[in-house]
Amino acid sequence: MATAIAELSTHQLNSLEALLDQADSWDHLWSESGVALPTLRAKQLHLWLEHFAPSAVVRVPCVTVDGQLVAALPLVQRRVHGLMPMGTLPVNEWSMSGDLLLADHAADEHLDTLVSSLKQLPWQVLLLEGVCLESPRWSKFLAALDRARLPWLSSYQFEIGQVSFQQTWAEYQASWSANHRRHMRKAHKKAEADGGVELLRITSPDPAVVDEWMRRGFEIEDRSWKGHASGSSVLKTPGMFDFYCRQARELAASGQLCLTFLMHREEPIAFEYGWNSHGVYYTPKVGYDERFSAFTPGQLLRYLLLEQMFAEGTHSKIDYFGPLSDATAKWSTETYRISRLLVGTNRTFGAAAVHAAKLWQSRPRSN
Repeated sequence: MATAIAELSTHQLNSLEALLDQADSWDHLWSESGVALPTLRAKQLHLWLEHFAPSAVVRVPCVTVDGQLVAALPLVQRRVHGLMPMGTLPVNEWSMSGDLLLADHAADEHLDTLVSSLKQLPWQVLLLEGVCLESPRWSKFLAALDRARLPWLSSYQFEIGQVSFQQTWAEYQASWSANHRRHMRKAHKKAEADGGVELLRITSPDPAVVDEWMRRGFEIEDRSWKGHASGSSVLKTPGMFDFYCRQARELAASGQLCLTFLMHREEPIAFEYGWNSHGVYYTPKVGYDERFSAFTPGQLLRYLLLEQMFAEGTHSKIDYFGPLSDATAKWSTETYRISRLLVGTNRTFGAAAVHAAKLWQSRPRSN
């Protein structure tokens, strides 16, 4: 009996409408890819592109097997430092909605097909930021670039902290520095002596009430240094509150939204915007009211939330989803590296651009 040969094909999505038309297939690939980040789903990607790059050229190389997506790489055009147009992932400092999606069962030939399709893109260079090159999917992508003899160069961006739940709450606390343990005990004791604190956790709320809760939360962030000193709070950045509300409504509809408030005398004094997905809890935004800085309310919220999560046992890890800082390093049990990847699409100028970047990266540095 003859064995059926799988039909392998490639195509490009060239518009926001084309992306939504394949939303179900896209989300199926996301669920099979092992990538937990919920903002990589089709509607979230569509939202990012619509908000941050409404008129930009969009290209999404896709590979299918028997009509089912097995690999996809969403790309959007932008000029980097005023240079020539490049294909980039849909990521920025506000949100990340772009990454390589690769089915767990994908074979080398599927990566080879995807990489070969890069030569059909309208850009001679790709600049892919915010990628974890140590992950299996990106390691396979780099191997496919090498097989295709496409030039590439990686460079370090930052690290992200995580908390693993593969230990008890007591063991986790014991791993903290003595100063951190002492600080949290003092902050909690001070708050309790002044009327006490408690968490209010709102998980998967009705999308119809999300905007109201989000405004309460970001009003707290606006009362921190982000609102007073730098003007970088969500409410003071044009368009960002609307973006986060739309993002949160979609997350709520899929059961992935978690809003946490630290309450003191029935008043919210800290807020965390969080996402639950595939056992991972992401914390993209946290804010606190500076009037209560004696309690270090942002850190106290994290302390109480971690204690509850360890007791619940429903998560595998927490991902702080941003560059490692003093505020997150003290809680983290591990980190992972985030890089940028420059790829020439096998055209003369693209290869020359990657070569020039290698020379620049290897130049002697003065002390």
